[in-house]
Amino acid sequence: MAARFLSGLMLALALAGCASSWPDRVPHSVSDQAQAEVIPGEHVRYWADGGPADFELWRRRVLDARNQGEPIRLLAISGGSDKGAFAAGLLVGWSEAGTRPDFTIVTGVSTGALIAPFAFLGSDYDDALRALYTGITADDIYRQQVLSGLLGGASLLDNGPLADLIARHVTPDLLDAIAREYAAGRRLLVMTTNLDAQRGVVWDMGAIAASGYPRKLALFRQVLLASAAIPGAFPPVGISVRAGAKQFTELHVDGGVTSGFLALPRSVMDADEDAPAPRGAQITLLYNGRIAPHFEVTAPKTFDIMERALSAALTEADRRSVVELRRYAARNNYRLSVCAIGEDFPETDPDLFDQDFMRDLFAYGEKEAAADPSCLTRPVERRRLRAQED
Repeated sequence: MAARFLSGLMLALALAGCASSWPDRVPHSVSDQAQAEVIPGEHVRYWADGGPADFELWRRRVLDARNQGEPIRLLAISGGSDKGAFAAGLLVGWSEAGTRPDFTIVTGVSTGALIAPFAFLGSDYDDALRALYTGITADDIYRQQVLSGLLGGASLLDNGPLADLIARHVTPDLLDAIAREYAAGRRLLVMTTNLDAQRGVVWDMGAIAASGYPRKLALFRQVLLASAAIPGAFPPVGISVRAGAKQFTELHVDGGVTSGFLALPRSVMDADEDAPAPRGAQITLLYNGRIAPHFEVTAPKTFDIMERALSAALTEADRRSVVELRRYAARNNYRLSVCAIGEDFPETDPDLFDQDFMRDLFAYGEKEAAADPSCLTRPVERRRLRAQED
């Protein structure tokens, strides 16, 4: 349904043309972008596709802050819209089974970004996860404004309800808790996409929470909203930055535009085999979707064709990313666990953010955590991934 929703939006936007009602923006250059700071004097973000120098800074700030000798445990939570109920259910089920580990690093993209702060803070926040993914409907996420969008607005839907939902759950107390974990050496990372630069941006949410920035709560909420801002469906989120004396606004949207999940920086994945790498890492990916291709006879209708094509493209890109991650993990003797929605979950076509669907998927995730606490990839998915590696 999410792919069909997006394909419909693409067609509507094509019909609407390129006009936009976004307020006039201050022109800025590539050089301005390179110097832009959100919090003056503090490095709270970096390019997801940055080079070795960017990774060295990431390594010092993210990896060396932990207690030496402890294994690095990384939890990556993918995008997937309403299918985020799967990862939320898994985490709650893990807590109930008593097998949920503490993670050194937690990352999130899109719906995964909304889950990540609560996953980062542990089982005490399971009630919030349950409420977010079983107690809401589409009305809690967006309001229709299709006519405005077609006439040149920034989006077809108003995500004001989602912004309100984030504000109710992301409180000053939650930021204080994240700041304490940041001081203890743990890291919470969220990814957005900078539309002007056409690049992914990784935000160090703990650094934001621990900063003395007066607007840190608003910025934290903005980043979460941006990471889940499906382009065209939801408006981009404007984030104010400064480059020297120039102040301007960046436009950020769904992190899933540039990557379905965030595990390690691209420069690390592309490094030579003899390049130094962190030792003893354990990586767990919660993938809010099906990794294996899913057979279905496609109806010869415009939206059905667009839906299947878009779904195939997005899933294939994620599958290749998982293959790359698996190769890197094998090369460096990391333990990699990938947990995705299996073929045993019924294939249905509900409306987006259908409450019954989300509750069923949440319950499925809980059950999976009890049945397979190690969250290992199912054999059929493992075979498909290995076949692509050969």
